[in-house]
Amino acid sequence: MVKVLKRIKEIDRTKNYLNMTNLEMFYFVGRCLSIDEHPEFRDVFVQKISEDEIEWAQFVSLCSNHLILPVIYLKFKSHQLIEHLPEELGEFLKEIYDLNLARNEQILLQIKDILKLLNANDIYPTFLKGTGNLLDGLYSDKGERMIGDIDFLVPEEDYLKAARILEEDGYVKNPNFVSDSLNPKHYPSLFKVGVPAVIEVHRMIVPQRYGKMFNSEILVKKSIVTFGDANFFVLSDFHNTILNFIHSQLSHSGYLNGIVSFRDIYDLYLISKRIKAYSVIYYIQHKRKAIAYFVFAGRALNLPTYFYPKVTIESKLFYLKHSLNHTSTVFYNTNRIILFLYNKIFFVYLKILIQSVYSQKMRHTVLNCLSRKDWYRDQYNTLSNFFRPNR
Repeated sequence: MVKVLKRIKEIDRTKNYLNMTNLEMFYFVGRCLSIDEHPEFRDVFVQKISEDEIEWAQFVSLCSNHLILPVIYLKFKSHQLIEHLPEELGEFLKEIYDLNLARNEQILLQIKDILKLLNANDIYPTFLKGTGNLLDGLYSDKGERMIGDIDFLVPEEDYLKAARILEEDGYVKNPNFVSDSLNPKHYPSLFKVGVPAVIEVHRMIVPQRYGKMFNSEILVKKSIVTFGDANFFVLSDFHNTILNFIHSQLSHSGYLNGIVSFRDIYDLYLISKRIKAYSVIYYIQHKRKAIAYFVFAGRALNLPTYFYPKVTIESKLFYLKHSLNHTSTVFYNTNRIILFLYNKIFFVYLKILIQSVYSQKMRHTVLNCLSRKDWYRDQYNTLSNFFRPNR
């Protein structure tokens, strides 16, 4: 990809671009993702190319950071836009899509093997996020979504058993796994030579602090039988919408930071074709934050009122924070560091200390961690990864 970006930058140097700002490019990419809803945008796109308004290195960098290059390729292809791109860019997008398609097909084979092992031991996992959506047929094409890990949830009583079964099959713990919690939501990441994806075996669907509002006991799951006799579950569209919000805006502090991922927004967009997002709002504890997320998603995709019909104060504040992230490096870095330290001090360390006062089990857990060198290493890795330059 580095070589291609260098070539694209060379092409850019031959053009006299009317450069977009980072914020303008963000909303331009959003319109590319929702072009099915606004096919007239195709003419706007072609015009921008002819008038040298798109700096391709900037475009590719943003799409790559948001992990949406394959879906961008599919949108351009379905609307006959590939032929309007620089030749190298068109070939690059196709190559990325082809690689992702091949990887996702290998991931499906990996899942088939995982299910064979777990089903043989009467364990029927619920697949989450990207792999769950892929198995549920949410995407129009197997190569549309970039998938990182294979995330699945099992009942608490099967949690360690499922991990042990996978380890006996050759999976090993990631030695660099870092958990911010003494009561982690998933087992240390498992990887195996010769398979494409890392596995995360979940005992909790969301971090513990959100467990009361969203846990495995309240889930409504859609039963699916596929890959022959293999049995597993995916989330209902209702609960998938809630998980999308929690994962994007609460677990990763997206709301506080004013940050969204186009990959999350695009998933929300596809889920909303099955169930309207605003119909789920009243079942979410953090309603105002969810509304802000839904309103912003509509704005990002140029689909106002698609996810929620009204603009709120919280959604305006979210839009302001997001805009400042794109226009002010000082704001972005300062806000990010303050929120990271706040969450780390008050929601991790201080919470654990308070719990250890009245919980003997927690005191034993804390003392055990403090006596282990790897715990200090994990905390150091978390901090060093966060403050690493050019992150």
